[in-house]
Amino acid sequence: MNKQRSFWPHLLVVLALVALAGLLRFWLAPMLTRLPAAYSNETRYAADTRFRESPTAEWTATSLIARRVDQTLTASEDTSIIQGDVHWTTEDGTPTYETTTLYGVDRRTRMNRPGYGDRNRTGQFLFPQHVQQTTYELWDPYYFGPQMATFRGAEAVDGLSVYVFDYVVAEVDDTAGYTFLPDVPARYYVHSGGQGMLWIEPTSGVVVDFKDEGVSYFVDVKTSQRVADLYHWSARYTPETRAAQLARARADRTWILALALWAPGGLLIASLLWLGTSLWRRRK
Repeated sequence: MNKQRSFWPHLLVVLALVALAGLLRFWLAPMLTRLPAAYSNETRYAADTRFRESPTAEWTATSLIARRVDQTLTASEDTSIIQGDVHWTTEDGTPTYETTTLYGVDRRTRMNRPGYGDRNRTGQFLFPQHVQQTTYELWDPYYFGPQMATFRGAEAVDGLSVYVFDYVVAEVDDTAGYTFLPDVPARYYVHSGGQGMLWIEPTSGVVVDFKDEGVSYFVDVKTSQRVADLYHWSARYTPETRAAQLARARADRTWILALALWAPGGLLIASLLWLGTSLWRRRK
């Protein structure tokens, strides 16, 4: 009887460790790995472009630096309101494209939330954690419309295992980014389309490298017909951005695995060891 009574405290410890593992895995980990309430990020892109201000103007080839800045304005338990700024400028700071947009983002799934932001959007604002080998719709500040990203394969970037996605952007109305041009939007709208590749660390969903190319063109306001191209570009993360994104991906991956896998697993192993030790001592 004494042995039976003395075993109950050990059993309670085992149950407490199992319960703590479940609590950590299914409640604390999802809460602590949400999009941070103060989330912000800046990425820069080196670009080669050809540009002209009107359908009859001469083309000018130049190298540009593009900059995307995501900044959380407010955050609730479930939703973040994020401002996304995109600026393409020449080396002397002359703008060639600029937009500012607002997004409502689900902090758990990283998806755009209908009814939030400055317009209704669908798909992902950021890739989710635990990226799947499938097709995702994205709608983020880099383009003024949705992108379809399709899984291509897996490879390694600087020793980090990543998923590679090909993406395509169908025709989107990009007029808001070119209102500094003299005939936009009075005479012409501007539409854009593009394609590229994304390298994504799958546990964290962080994009560690990015390659993009596309074209913008004038559209006649009255006839809705394509008139002429105005902008051709190709762009890729700068080496500094690539290094920063790799560091972010490694840190986020470690944090997610620690909370969702390593710590709960350690608690379960501890509970089994405690149970085994208690049973062994009880039989002595």
